[in-house]
Amino acid sequence: MKLLKITLYILPFFLLNSCRDYVEVEQVGNNRILKYTSDYRGLANSYNDISGSGGIYLLASADVDFPTAYQNGVTTIWGNSYTWQDIIYDPSQGDSDWVSLYKAVYYNNVILDGVMSSEKGTDAEKKEIYAEAFVHRAFAYLQLVNTYGPQFDPASANSEKAVPLLLKPELFSSLDRSTVGQVYDQIISDLKSALANDIQDTPSFNVLPSKRAAYALLARTYLYMGQYQLSLENAEKALEMQNELIDLKSFASAYSYPVLIQNPEVIFSKTLLLTYNGAPLSTDLLNSFSADDLRYNYYTIAGTNFYPSYTGRGFGINSYSYTNGINIGVSVPEMYLIAAECYARAGQTQKAVDYLNILRAKRYKANTAYEVSATTNTEALNLVLTEREKEFIGRGFRWFDQRRLNLDPAFQKTYTRTFKGTTYTLLPNSDGYVFPINQNYIDLNPELGK
Repeated sequence: MKLLKITLYILPFFLLNSCRDYVEVEQVGNNRILKYTSDYRGLANSYNDISGSGGIYLLASADVDFPTAYQNGVTTIWGNSYTWQDIIYDPSQGDSDWVSLYKAVYYNNVILDGVMSSEKGTDAEKKEIYAEAFVHRAFAYLQLVNTYGPQFDPASANSEKAVPLLLKPELFSSLDRSTVGQVYDQIISDLKSALANDIQDTPSFNVLPSKRAAYALLARTYLYMGQYQLSLENAEKALEMQNELIDLKSFASAYSYPVLIQNPEVIFSKTLLLTYNGAPLSTDLLNSFSADDLRYNYYTIAGTNFYPSYTGRGFGINSYSYTNGINIGVSVPEMYLIAAECYARAGQTQKAVDYLNILRAKRYKANTAYEVSATTNTEALNLVLTEREKEFIGRGFRWFDQRRLNLDPAFQKTYTRTFKGTTYTLLPNSDGYVFPINQNYIDLNPELGK
């Protein structure tokens, strides 16, 4: 319990610092409180405080490959994550992923607990903020359960312990871990609550939650759960509302890539912590791009642009367009690829290929053969999974795909990597696919270790 006291006790101070310029507060004893609807809107708009969505799993994924010379310059956190260790942090270190995600949970719990009774706001304004908070919280828990919990298995009861479900802005609470199934139930409940409360269709900026974002997150959630028909239905709903793709052929160079809030592909923006920017990308994955595929030059950049520098390439969009970060929020390309995968799994091979080619048409040089074809469902599915690797390179999606695909013997794979002369192995469905909770936090809150 002590961790919650320590971590959440300081969050109100973060809240006040982040919103000081535009949140009206009143002094109550030694505390400040949110009172007016505009206060809650200010908190809901604190993008820098609620956009960070972890990302340490990127280092463990097959997307990343540390060159030999690069290995001596990385931190112990990066080295431990890269080699799938059961201890990531030493006693002096905190887990920034855990803190940033639970900070987002706390902020949105504050909103859910108080906005509807706030003053000087219309019912419509209150309800809009209220609905948005459900989406933010659902996203945070989807990240948490897939980082610190076992993979959801549609063939099991999903009774393994994952992460604490905190649904109230309480400073003193048990940190007993909920099961994988319970966390997923809460994610779905939150997203359905957002829809039930008439979340806005078209927000002013893509950093704000929307109806299409709720549908898109449901599509991602159901995909991770192996519930492909429900995933497809929600992906199609999202695409009905937003389906524009960027045509990379229209860019003069990679530096033409649009800024985050002007990116027509982004349905709902969330970013990896910038700590993970610059991770060296896998040579095998880089070599899989054909010379006609513009994503190689527009999604990646030479490793000399990072510190420490290296021979190879890293994620490029944040360097080409500095306001982007590493965006992992739901997007139009993701919805096309989710729909394509679900169609392939449902035996609709041509439909799956059609969706793939809609995306690929916007990713290849002019007058090149971008179209793919498939004669079997298996062939179509393999094409989709390969396309996911390329479209989502450097964003960490690969880790979540590795986890869920391990449940199918046809896709299970053993990964090995050598780090500082020692070879490490990641077996399918091993404990290495679950990031350990920081021992510091367990020492303060023994229930986390149970």
